[in-house]
Amino acid sequence: MSSRSNVISSVIIVILVFSAVGSFVFLTNQYVPSNIAVVVIDPGFGDRSMADHAYEGLYQIDVVVNYDFYVANDVEDLQTIINTLAVNRNHDLILVIGTQVGLATAVNVVAAANQHQRFGFVGGYVSQPNVASATFSNKQGGFLAGALAAYLAVGDMSRSGIVGIIGSVSDDPTVAELIDGFLQGIDFANQTLGNVSLLATQYVGSYNDSLTAEVLARNMWNPLLGNASVIFAPVRASIVGIRTAMEYANETWFWDIPNREPFVIGAEGDQRYMGNPDIDIASGPSWVVTSVVPRSDLAVVRIINATLWDEFLGNLNYGGEIASTFGGNLTNNGIGLADMHEFQDENWVTDKMINMTIDYRLAIINGTIEIT
Repeated sequence: MSSRSNVISSVIIVILVFSAVGSFVFLTNQYVPSNIAVVVIDPGFGDRSMADHAYEGLYQIDVVVNYDFYVANDVEDLQTIINTLAVNRNHDLILVIGTQVGLATAVNVVAAANQHQRFGFVGGYVSQPNVASATFSNKQGGFLAGALAAYLAVGDMSRSGIVGIIGSVSDDPTVAELIDGFLQGIDFANQTLGNVSLLATQYVGSYNDSLTAEVLARNMWNPLLGNASVIFAPVRASIVGIRTAMEYANETWFWDIPNREPFVIGAEGDQRYMGNPDIDIASGPSWVVTSVVPRSDLAVVRIINATLWDEFLGNLNYGGEIASTFGGNLTNNGIGLADMHEFQDENWVTDKMINMTIDYRLAIINGTIEIT
């Protein structure tokens, strides 16, 4: 073969396709997008919290990726789905998002039986060489939320000093950690305030039961029943019911009382969008002053990038800005409170309250405040 032939054979193949209307030139594309399966449990995407927040991370990846989405009915169904996906070997990564009881065990079982397959697990930890996990220090985030709730509850003479808690499912470990941290935050703040009281914690019994959530929230805000000023609501998709109860509480009991609003602190994702953007208009879905936000979006980005660039590391926790054994916490910005600037006002979220959360955050980081 001549040198000219060698040169010709080394260039990118150009295929000329001629037709009656003209000619087209196609260059072969050697990049084949990675396939990633994303598996969640009902209600799946649209849960208004962790799954939706993690979903945002999927589209922060710099390269083209093909996603296949699966919504399982329950943990058992999810285990079947991810095992089938692993056996079929069609995906570079199987990404599981959730915190339900038994989910870690299901991922562990499938990962152990399919060592060839890489898994991402956002919401829990599995110690397998082929599983990259992401957990978050929910107690730390909950602590800041509890301290803020205490200050909000007594921040004006028209408020009752009473705080309520509504959770989704009582045996969900993330919900339990959030509430535990929240209670510790209230207790710590009350050492200074001294006049904050708590209603008995209530549970919706589901991740997606807006009607029950609405009834519970109405009762907590009702001046003749709970008389709460603030409700902490790690309820996922049921936050829609909390929003409806906000409207009812304002229209029925609080509309003519200055600075008495049905305040809510959300969790497991940034739920400020549930609030009215103009806080001076006391109508409609408003008053979600902040949320406890675990950076599940950041975790998704880091796990996928590690997979795509062949830097995948199992047995590590990708919950924070740096992979570690500790997960996302206040120190590595893996969890925190959503920005409150829209509510920053001398009659709403005051400078003193915001500075308090900053001081408490630093005290937790340096060990001055210990969360058990």
